[in-house]
Amino acid sequence: MSANIAPGNSFNELTRGEPEGAKTQTASTEATRQSGSTSNSKSLLLAGGLAAVVLLGGIAFAIVRDARSVAPAGDAQLSEARSRSDSAARVRRRRAQAKAARQQRKRNR
Repeated sequence: MSANIAPGNSFNELTRGEPEGAKTQTASTEATRQSGSTSNSKSLLLAGGLAAVVLLGGIAFAIVRDARSVAPAGDAQLSEARSRSDSAARVRRRRAQAKAARQQRKRNR
């Protein structure tokens, strides 16, 4: 089955030129649209960028605030971990506990 293709009819319609008057009117309206849209798009991009920065800043603030409220106290726990492994610190702590126990027993007589 062969398709009937009219030689040149469909291609002639596509390549046929438009009248000169229609081209000038279209070009002038497109130039007007483009110049007006560039000023709007710059301000729109600036507003969108600012909104994105504010949104990301708010998310970062919420994450940091939540992480700090759950995190351990910090230096106090680190120093306790070091002092447990240090034998001299262990002896000082044991002596301080013994002294506190003696003073408690004196108060309860």
